[in-house]
Amino acid sequence: MSDVATERITYARATHGQAEVDAVLEVLNRGHQGLRIGKSVFELERRVPALSGKQYGVMCNSGSSALYLAVELLDLPRGSEVITSPLTFSTDVAPIVRAGLVPVFVDVRPNTFNIDEDKIEAMVTDRTVAILVPNLAGNCPDWDKIRDVADRHGLKVIEDSCDALGPTLHGTPTGARADLVATSFSMAHIITCAGTGGMVMMDDVETRDQALLLRRWGRRSEPNLFGNGIGRVFREDLDGVDYDNDFIFDTLSWNFEPQELGAAYGVVQLDKLGENYKTRKATWQAFTEVYARYPQFFTTPVETEGLDTAWLCYPVMVNADAPFTRSDLQEHLDECGIDSRTVWSGNITRHPMMAGIEHRIPEDGLPVADEVFERGMTLGMSHGLPPEHVQRIVDAIASIAEKHA
Repeated sequence: MSDVATERITYARATHGQAEVDAVLEVLNRGHQGLRIGKSVFELERRVPALSGKQYGVMCNSGSSALYLAVELLDLPRGSEVITSPLTFSTDVAPIVRAGLVPVFVDVRPNTFNIDEDKIEAMVTDRTVAILVPNLAGNCPDWDKIRDVADRHGLKVIEDSCDALGPTLHGTPTGARADLVATSFSMAHIITCAGTGGMVMMDDVETRDQALLLRRWGRRSEPNLFGNGIGRVFREDLDGVDYDNDFIFDTLSWNFEPQELGAAYGVVQLDKLGENYKTRKATWQAFTEVYARYPQFFTTPVETEGLDTAWLCYPVMVNADAPFTRSDLQEHLDECGIDSRTVWSGNITRHPMMAGIEHRIPEDGLPVADEVFERGMTLGMSHGLPPEHVQRIVDAIASIAEKHA
C-alpha cells in the first residue's frame, strides 16, 4: 500500500471494489463464449441512454469511436461544414475531417470553457449542415440555445458528452436537445468500463441498426444479433444466391467492438453514479475555495446557469498579470507530486494537426480560446481522490500563491 501523504497524485484515477472484481470474474466463468458481447453490454445499452434523454444506445470501445459513429450516421454531404469548438479534444475534429467535412470554429464563452452559443449563428452559411459541440471538462453550453439555432437553419446536432454523464439543463437531460449523443467510459471519467468504452445514443431504431452495422464488421446480421433479436438468417439473396446473412457485408465499417468484461465492470460502476457525482462536487468546491482566495492570480470556472453536472476536471485561468505563469504553476505542482494538464487543446487551430486542413474561423479570430491556450490549466478531480490528496492539492496551490501574495 502506498502512503497517501507521499504518493504521486495522478490526473486519472479509476476506483473499484470487490463488486467490480466479482462482475468481471462472473464473465470469465461463463464459459468459452463468455467474452462475446452479451448481457452486460446489453444492460449498459438499456440503462445509459436515459441519462442523455435518448431511447437507444450502441456501446463501442471508446468515446472517440462513438464520435466517429455519430458523424458517419448523419451521412452528411462531403465538403459541407460542421460548427464546433476550438477548445476541444482531437477526436471532435478528426471525425469531421475524415468524413470529408469542413470544421468551422466558434469561440468559447469566457471562463466556461464551452462554446459561446450566441456566436454560432453568425458562422452559419448555406454550406453548414451540423453542429458538433463538446461538454468540455464536464461543464456544458446552453443546449437550448444551440437547439434553437439548429432548428432555425435545419442543422443536425451531435452532443459530445464524453466529459459528462447525465448532465441536466433546467431539469432535463442535455442530450434531449441533440440528434445524437456520444459519451465515454474512459479511466478518468465519472464511470469507467475497466478503463475503456463509449456509447453513441439516438432516438430511432433505424439509426440504432445502422450504428450496429458500423460498429463491428458491416455484416447484415449485426442488427439481428444485437438489436431486434431475430438472429441469423441463412437464406438471403446475395447476387442471385441464397446466402447466410452473417457474412453478407452491407457497409464499410470500423470494428469498434466493446468488451463484455469492461461492460460488466461498468454496470457496477453505473450504480455508483450518484455517489460519484456527490464526491466530485465536493472536490470542485474545495478547489474553487482555494483559488478564490487569490483572485489577483486566478480566475475560477463558471458553471452554466441551470446546469446540474459533475465536472470531469477543474480548469482554471492563471491571470495575465500574475507574477507566475501556467508553466510555473505546473512545475510547482509537479514538484509537489501532483499531475496537471492544459485545458485540452486550448485552441486546436494552433496545433500541428490542423496544418493544411481546410477550416474556417471568425474574422476576429478566436481570442478567448487563445487565452485558454496560453494560460489555462486543469487539475484531475477523480471521485477516487482521498481527502488527504484533495488537501495536498489545496495546500500546493496555496503555497505558490502565498509566495507572491
